[in-house]
Amino acid sequence: MSKQSTLSAGTVVWIPCELKSGIFPTEHHVKIEVPVGDLGAILGFIPKEDVRPDANPEHGRVRSVVLRPINGKVELVFRGEILSTSNPVTVPREWLESVGKIEA
Repeated sequence: MSKQSTLSAGTVVWIPCELKSGIFPTEHHVKIEVPVGDLGAILGFIPKEDVRPDANPEHGRVRSVVLRPINGKVELVFRGEILSTSNPVTVPREWLESVGKIEA
């Protein structure tokens, strides 16, 4: 099954991000670089259970859920507080398909 056909409402996608300590011990401050489109970066505080650190603790993946795909873009919902834009966040579908890992 192609990634395109699996990006439907309710799909869990893990997206690469930069990690820093959050204000509270139960959260991480995340930064997701979106090099295409108008967004630039997504910044927010995400619960630790929605973050998977890599071998390098300053990088990892953050959990998002597809709300809906629309016209070459995808609306994603993140748990926690997104500071840089509203939640849900709209990202280019092509970018998400290239960097995201769909949860099995």
